[in-house]
This record gives sequence, C-alpha cells and structure tokens, in this order.
Amino acid sequence: MESRKETRARKIYAIVAPDCLGIRWLGVIMKIANDIYLVGDGAIRLSNPMDCHVYLVDGGQKKALVDAGMGIETELILDNIRNDGFDPAEVDYLIVTHCHSDHAGGCKYLREELSCRVMAPEPEAKFIEQGTEQDLGLDVTKYDGSCPKDYVHPHSKVDHKLKDGEIIDLGRYQLTTIQVSGHSYGPAVFLMKGEGRTAAFTDDVVFVGGTIGLGNWRGSSLENYRNDIGKLAGLSVEEMFPGHFLWTLKGGQEHIDKAIEALKLSFPPPNFQHLHPSF
Repeated sequence: MESRKETRARKIYAIVAPDCLGIRWLGVIMKIANDIYLVGDGAIRLSNPMDCHVYLVDGGQKKALVDAGMGIETELILDNIRNDGFDPAEVDYLIVTHCHSDHAGGCKYLREELSCRVMAPEPEAKFIEQGTEQDLGLDVTKYDGSCPKDYVHPHSKVDHKLKDGEIIDLGRYQLTTIQVSGHSYGPAVFLMKGEGRTAAFTDDVVFVGGTIGLGNWRGSSLENYRNDIGKLAGLSVEEMFPGHFLWTLKGGQEHIDKAIEALKLSFPPPNFQHLHPSF
C-alpha cells in the first residue's frame, strides 16, 4: 500500500512533471527529458530513500549513468533501467559526480553487475576508492542521523579519472567535465551538448532556485565555492539536472547565475533547501 508520503510525492510530481513528459509513478517509466531518464531517487522512493538522483543518458552510441546512489537496494536502479526499456548491460559508463556515499556508494555493485567503466573527477577518485568515514563526511551524517550508523561505504575502483575540461563522448551528446570545488574536494558539473541542446548535470553544486550545497564536512569550503563557481557563467544552460530536489527543463542558467551572484555577497548564500531571509 502506498504510504502518505509517497502519495504526497506522487501528487507533487504529477503537477510538476505531467504524463506528457513520459513520467509515471514507481518504476514504470521515468523519462524526464529527451534521452534522459531518472532511474534512481530517494525523495520519491524510486530507489533507496537515501539515494541521490541517478540519471540514465542515452547517447545512441553510448549510454551512461550519472551517479550511483547509496549502494543499498541498488537492484532497484537496475529494475528501473529495465522498466525504461533498456538492458542494463547496454550501459557503458558510470559517471560519478563526487565521492559522497549517496552518489558513489552504489559504484561497486553497478560496476560489477554492468561491467561498465566508472569515471569520476580526479580529486574525488581516491576517496571513492579508499576514503575514510571522515573523508566521505560520514562522521557528520551519522552523527546527525541522516545516514544509518551501521552503514559501511562500499569502495570501488575508478577506471578513469576525469580531468577538468575533459569530454566524454556518448555519440549524440558530449559531456564536458567542469570541476567546481566547494561541496566536496573537486566535484564535477557535466555540461551536455548535442542535438541542438545545452543541459547540465549540476550535481550538489547548484540546485533549482540557485541554492548551493555547502556542508559541514571535510572537503567542503565556502572559499573554494567562491573561487570556482564562475566556471559556470555564460554556459547558456537550458535543462538543469541537479543531484537532488527538482530539475528544470528551461532557464537553467538563471538558477546557476543566481548562485554565482549570491557567492559574491557578504554572507553565506542560500544553502540546500534553506533560503536566506533576504532572498
């Protein structure tokens, strides 16, 4: 039976993501844009409740997952890939935005099950492979209860370490790696171009509304955010797919620009879902 929380989430998504986009509830089909599918998400219980958004990008010649979730109930992600009409064995790349467990915890399982290549930003790769609980911010998230105290991060080999500016060719689309430090050591935003469109997978760097992902864990830095956020200026992003919360199919650059401007001001900008009183 559907819980009250799931019912509320279904109603919300029915408003912001109607059936004309191809979206259905609970694993039937989650095509959120042309060639982009949501195959994991904890907020609407598409997969484990602690998972970030996990996206499947169909580039024709190549297919890629963006992020891997927590590594708990990861088989649900595979089920969702199948429900979207794809064979999981067709996935060529698993592109991980950064080392935190809600994004990278599923790497080991997916790498083994899919025989795909794991790619991650160079500054994040060593923590995906062998980071301690402190490196991964688990000391903080376990303390505040947002992560189970008995959770153990499954380390995974990273097959390719992405450099800033490196391009991943999927066929119809090319994804450019843009490292923007601040949320973590060196997370990446992936700018997707091709077929006349400009989209961005903005990770936990920028969310819809222009909020950012500054945290109280090792590797997060307001100064680094200020230094790097300007890399996202002038990209003409339309579709914006962040690591959590809502996404947008138009005007993504406006949300990015709001974060860029906020990081020029005197006080820390709006963070995650919290809005500063002056905004």
